Amino acid sequence: MKRSLPIVSCCALFSASTLLATPLIKKNTEFEKLADGFTFTEGPAVAPDGKIFFNDIPNERTHIYDPETGKTSIFREETGRANGLFFTREGHLLACEGGNRRVTLTDTNGKTKVVAETFDGKRLNSPNDVVPDQHGGFYFTDPRYGKGGGELEQDVMAVYYVDKKGNITQVINDLNKPNGIILSPDQKTLYVADPGAETIWKYEVKGPGLLGPKAHFAPVGSDGMTVDTNGNLYVTWTDLIAFSPEGTEILRITPPEKPANCLLVGNKLYVTARTSFYVVEMETTGVE
Repeated sequence: MKRSLPIVSCCALFSASTLLATPLIKKNTEFEKLADGFTFTEGPAVAPDGKIFFNDIPNERTHIYDPETGKTSIFREETGRANGLFFTREGHLLACEGGNRRVTLTDTNGKTKVVAETFDGKRLNSPNDVVPDQHGGFYFTDPRYGKGGGELEQDVMAVYYVDKKGNITQVINDLNKPNGIILSPDQKTLYVADPGAETIWKYEVKGPGLLGPKAHFAPVGSDGMTVDTNGNLYVTWTDLIAFSPEGTEILRITPPEKPANCLLVGNKLYVTARTSFYVVEMETTGVE
């Protein structure tokens, strides 16, 4: 069922000190509030048609924002507290259903199936964020937030890889509480945020689900993350922060509400922040 929500406009100007003399963001730009009335927004993902999907986790709803009309509607209800979303190259929607303790895939006909639910015969913790790769597989983080529908069965909070045949492998098992995850534009580097350790780690991708040893990237945690075509990484911590591929902080801005996730589409940076959904114009471009 789809239902329209009111469109709300709200602006927050950046100060000169916030811009840090960087060309990443348009000078004197503003955050525009696109929709509000949510409880905790998360997981923005762009569909093949350019519409932006995002979740309201506690209310168990996936919403769609249409940039052409400015309207927001409901795509799915009873989502199992879905969090991270990502569209595959085929146009299918991957969703980390933290409450249901599984990852699902909804195809272009609207049919949903479970693609990851157990590892080594035990239920997952609460899948949080996901990113597909160019080989038809995907990586996802599996921390533990909330009750998650039962007792913990896995003995670690890990990162997993599911290949195109559906085989699941535990690829990282030494982090505190892995959360946000994203690949670099060339897919040669995997970034994993560990808010529990207030650190973002990077891994060389040697093949599908094959990672090199972890290396320190940035001294902050993050919820969700996005990248631009130059390989800059945008993270959501206390502020919205951007790092160069070398790990140097190059931008720090403060949205009207504490950010939980972000998504760069074209030159529009969409931000899920607690009760609302925002956008801000950038001078850089998101990865197609």
